[in-house]
Amino acid sequence: MVIKILSSAATYNGISYNFEKLTTGMAELMVAKNFGPLELLDHIRQEDYKNYLQMLSARNTRIKQPQFHAVVSTKGKDHSKAELTEIAEKWLNAMGYAKQPYLVFFHKDTDDNHVHLVSTRIDREGKKISSEFEHVRAVSNMNKIMGLDEDQQVLKDIESAKAYRFSTVAQFKMILENQGYVLKDNDVIKFGKKLAKIDYDKLIFKEPDLARIRQLKAIFNKYLPGKSADEFAKYLSEKHGIQLVFHAKDGKPAYGYSIIDHAQKNVFKGSTIMPIKELLTGTSYETKAHYDSPELSTQTKVFSNREPANVPETFAPIRINLSPDVDDESIHGPRRRRKQKARTNQR
Repeated sequence: MVIKILSSAATYNGISYNFEKLTTGMAELMVAKNFGPLELLDHIRQEDYKNYLQMLSARNTRIKQPQFHAVVSTKGKDHSKAELTEIAEKWLNAMGYAKQPYLVFFHKDTDDNHVHLVSTRIDREGKKISSEFEHVRAVSNMNKIMGLDEDQQVLKDIESAKAYRFSTVAQFKMILENQGYVLKDNDVIKFGKKLAKIDYDKLIFKEPDLARIRQLKAIFNKYLPGKSADEFAKYLSEKHGIQLVFHAKDGKPAYGYSIIDHAQKNVFKGSTIMPIKELLTGTSYETKAHYDSPELSTQTKVFSNREPANVPETFAPIRINLSPDVDDESIHGPRRRRKQKARTNQR
């Protein structure tokens, strides 16, 4: 089961999107709950649902993007529309939306059965539904609903992280930290609970995949120009299964970044692919024209025009991860004085 929370929005375009699917026969409205007097009407239009949610959201003008929109998906047809709807409602209850007005739409426009959930983040008293650790709680609550023991899940996540190709302990830790775990000494912690221990001495380190590095360089140089860092990070995640993790300290601009390549299970130091200055300014020294030139090798052209990887949905919405690293030196190496010592590339 996959749970994905989509980006918040100022307007309830999630309702428009789902009603468009209804008109084409690719969706079905399964549940409309807690809409008060609307439920007495024989026919309720999408505008009625929108107006009701907007009226409720107006009770707290500080929240500029009150729409809550999520997707619950199963593998193939493993769960029917009725089963998915029941799971989705249990999950909404666990996330604090039991008394909120919400809509559940079943979609049949993909190979995987899934439902869309639309609600408002503002309750009837004008208070915001808690979004603290929202993405972590989303997965944890779904695991509980599906009967997955938290201790068993963390062991699966650790084994999954070990399957990646990494060359430092810090890179291995980054994989788990981006799933919501806190790593302290040898303990793996979530919500303050120690769930497992890791023996870092038994980790298997590997040299970076040079062929994949060439592919990523081609992708970065071809598709970065003209995009902001946000836009490019979203593009990489959606089309190539690549996650960017930026490293910063004390609210200062990012001084470095790492790449988690979920598509082919690699972790790279960002500068091996592209300097952070180029990435943040959206200006690659290698232009698209260069990659279209006759002089470019056939192999590199194949890499730069490769079709996006078919990567399964992630649990959380796409976003840049700005990580205030606990152990910066283990990630980028000690900062050396440029006058006498060469910079050491550890990652």
